[in-house]
Amino acid sequence: MDDGSSPSFTGIKKTLLITTPLILFVKSCYIFYNIYMKKRFIHFFITVIMAIVMFSVTALKSRGNIIQIESLDYSDNHYNSLLKKCVESKNRMLKHERLEKYTAPVIYRYTLKPYEDIWTIIAKTSLNIDTIATLNRIDFIGMIKEGVTVYLPDTLGLFFDLTSTNKDALSEKYNVKEENILIIDDPINTEQKLYFAPEVELSFLERSFLKGVVFHSPLMGIESSKFGNRVDPFINEIAFHGGVDIAAEEGKSVRASRHGKVIFAGKSNGYGNLVIIQHELGYYTLYGHLKEIKVEKGKLVETGQEIGTVGSSGRSTGPHLHFEIRRYNKKLNPDDIPFLLQHK
Repeated sequence: MDDGSSPSFTGIKKTLLITTPLILFVKSCYIFYNIYMKKRFIHFFITVIMAIVMFSVTALKSRGNIIQIESLDYSDNHYNSLLKKCVESKNRMLKHERLEKYTAPVIYRYTLKPYEDIWTIIAKTSLNIDTIATLNRIDFIGMIKEGVTVYLPDTLGLFFDLTSTNKDALSEKYNVKEENILIIDDPINTEQKLYFAPEVELSFLERSFLKGVVFHSPLMGIESSKFGNRVDPFINEIAFHGGVDIAAEEGKSVRASRHGKVIFAGKSNGYGNLVIIQHELGYYTLYGHLKEIKVEKGKLVETGQEIGTVGSSGRSTGPHLHFEIRRYNKKLNPDDIPFLLQHK
């Protein structure tokens, strides 16, 4: 019997019939919202991670606006971009055409693989010796070999240190408008700048130095000590050797590797009797441990002229010639130079 003190069963049932679907709908919405938001969050999170990774890769490949080339073939998009621009630049030079206005070249970076050298790069990119050598400060093309990293511009031309010249001199020498000589960042030393003279070439003599065809071997003999680190025979420790030693019989003629001016002829501490010859474009050759000196300071000498004889003066263990090649006081490896002739 219903005495009015509690709701009827029918009323409760009606209430449940109304509220249960509403509760289920709200709960379903809540679950769907959570799933949807989680998916959005996960999607957002993945997008952020991918963006960070892509940015990092791009930063590594284009560090300092320098683009990394992995391979010199068409599978590398950066290589394709470089090749296209270089071919256009080379064609302008062949047709003796010039742009009204030049922009700074895009610089690429590439590390040579086994069996690759400068000729590989030239064949694959249409760049020339002049461009590659001046941008990379290469004294001899033999320095570009497997494992060496080089910088490659997408426009042919010449690069110069700002401290070594000025726009007026470059404009006059290479017949290029002064406004087209650009100042760009040095890819090798970020604290320095370079002049870029677009689509001009080195002289025959300058290019000959790069090819190493202007030096002659000063002496026929046996190379007894190479350029680089070695065990010093006097202190029995590793020390840098700035030239090559050529062993030969005492008194044998030593000849000038190239024509030039004698700037030193006399005794010099460890070198003993020493002759230094100054050549063009900042090159010097040094001839040490001589027995006799047969030239005088200030005199001009010709390629192949006798300048002294093999000896063992100074810091020496026996008769030999210590021979150095320097450029702007930087010691170069004579073994990198394909000498034209060996004097007997």
